[in-house]
Amino acid sequence: MTAAVIDPALPALPTIFDPVELSAAFSRPVHADRLRHKQGVSAVARLLPLDTRRDPAADTTARPGAGAAPRWVATYAPHHAPKLGKTLARAAQHGHDIEVIALPGHRTLVAGPIGLDMKLHDTLRAFDGHDRLILEPGGVLNYNPHRRVVFRIETSAGAIVCKAGRTDPAEAAFLADLAARGVPVLQRIIPPDAPQAGALRYYPWFGQGDLQEAARRDDPDVARSAHAAGAALALLHAQPTHLAPGPGKDPLDKLRSLDQRNLHLMPGSQARLSSIHAGLVRRLGDDDRTVIVHGDLSADQVLVDASHVLLADFDRSTTAPAGTDIGSFIAVDLLQERASGRKLRGHFLEGYAAGGGRIDNGTVLAWTAVHLLDRLNEPFRSCSPSWRDETEERLEMLAALVA
Repeated sequence: MTAAVIDPALPALPTIFDPVELSAAFSRPVHADRLRHKQGVSAVARLLPLDTRRDPAADTTARPGAGAAPRWVATYAPHHAPKLGKTLARAAQHGHDIEVIALPGHRTLVAGPIGLDMKLHDTLRAFDGHDRLILEPGGVLNYNPHRRVVFRIETSAGAIVCKAGRTDPAEAAFLADLAARGVPVLQRIIPPDAPQAGALRYYPWFGQGDLQEAARRDDPDVARSAHAAGAALALLHAQPTHLAPGPGKDPLDKLRSLDQRNLHLMPGSQARLSSIHAGLVRRLGDDDRTVIVHGDLSADQVLVDASHVLLADFDRSTTAPAGTDIGSFIAVDLLQERASGRKLRGHFLEGYAAGGGRIDNGTVLAWTAVHLLDRLNEPFRSCSPSWRDETEERLEMLAALVA
């Protein structure tokens, strides 16, 4: 079954999933990932040179490398054409390079630079006239179309990191409070020679990368860093909940939304998904002790250097059961294991316990299953040509945890 069956209103969508056809269309080797799909309306993905590709089934946090120049690629349903027209007009006005690829069968793909991202271009206009903005090879650290871009810029004080995209105005004070209490977090800064806007956030350049990258390069300190990350999480969980930047969320509500999302991609798996849902509801129904949580914890959210670690990216921080952070870390570690060849979860759990964190194995397994369920659609979002088989493998892994 092809992607076209999922959304017949977007007949060019299967091309985005086929790196051979996509490369032929753009006359250079490319592949797509980070898909954002609106049923019957549009699909937009990150476009990268093919030689930077990692296995999307094993690497859920692939980032552009030093030689990559990320772009977006999109296809639209006919009634969405007016918005595309605005993008084309903007490209002509500002001299941006945009590609419009006509495919057989009245199918069209459009690709453009990050500066023309339909949701980010207004934010990035704050850099007009600033020659330190680098959205070129090596400058972009992460790009999620229509959501955010993370890039390195040079200032008079040296290199810093900018995140452009939606933000919580309470984040800076929240991170400062945590740091004052000894929690190792990456705090925001206000550089004097960079533009200021509500959707721009700046952070210091720290360390030698993240914990997942350290595992891939077989860093000899990776076990120590994973242990330190667990201890840091235990300290975060020990903080008073009134510091949290946002209201708590019912984990069972999330389970219900995940069921609907996954059934859209796997309509033949309703019975299995319903069984998994029922099992998780039983296991999590009594897990009502809430703490401040990171909300999206994984090894790539832990920055490392030779002596210590910092927790980063608190965009989803709230109050919830402690298991949601631990399950998130372990779920991603399970999926990443093929790529890195390293298991981080054992050292991480040891550090969590050494830092005073307490959680039983059954709760850990249940929350790991919740986060595997949350990531069931990642092969699809990674535009993997074999996304159906990979999703099925994840579903089997999930069912085994819940059995």
